[in-house]
Amino acid sequence: MSEVKTTSLAAFASQSRAWRQQMGWTQVEAGEKLGYSASLVSGIETMDKTPTADFAQRCDKAFNSPGTFETLQELVGREAYPAFFAPVVPFEREAVRIHGWELGAIPGLLQTEGYARALIRVSRAIDSDSAIDRLVAARMERQTILTSENPPLLWYVIDEGVLRHVIGDAATMGAQLDKVIEAAGTPGIVIQVLPFTADHAGTDGPISIYEFTMAPTVCYTECYSGGRIVEAHGEVADLMTVMSLIRASALPPRESRELIRQIRSQIDDQ
Repeated sequence: MSEVKTTSLAAFASQSRAWRQQMGWTQVEAGEKLGYSASLVSGIETMDKTPTADFAQRCDKAFNSPGTFETLQELVGREAYPAFFAPVVPFEREAVRIHGWELGAIPGLLQTEGYARALIRVSRAIDSDSAIDRLVAARMERQTILTSENPPLLWYVIDEGVLRHVIGDAATMGAQLDKVIEAAGTPGIVIQVLPFTADHAGTDGPISIYEFTMAPTVCYTECYSGGRIVEAHGEVADLMTVMSLIRASALPPRESRELIRQIRSQIDDQ
């Protein structure tokens, strides 16, 4: 598929235009009411820009349409993902703890916009720039959970190869490693690096584990162009054991952060 589906994006654009016109506002006036630029309002109405959750909330408040734009914005976000991944996004928002093992790329919740764009672009060579923009915006929107009132605990183990593989260019990768280093020093985020020298149990692929306050733990595993949500108690227990074995093979958090700093300095020397 060369284009991301735009059904909900079109609905959001249409509703935004219709409500603005009903209020008798120009795009400049709507921007002033919403606290955004007129160019952004225009971009959303023409589907050149993707609405954020904050923009949707402000629309509902300004137009007195509780939930209308927030619901549409959530659908827009879901449509920016493959069908096999879309159900995972609500898990991220509702989880109190997120555990992950990554051996292909920096976890999406920790990616910079530049890294995400380079990563998405290389795998979607025939997609239009607007399609790439929507995917990047959706990925960045996921990260708002980290600045929410009650952010989840993040505990990631990242393969050393992920940190050494330059995505985009040196500047893009350097900025990405800076963000990982900062995250590693943030309360509520634990990052471990699995070094090249370690034997480990994670060769079958990445793992994500979502723990909730009032619901059973759910896991997610992924392969090329596909993914699977795991809810059966026995399988969840098995994946949690694998996650524990991977952690046991990884460097402790302090040593992991130091290794990431070393890799970061080597990128500057290239």
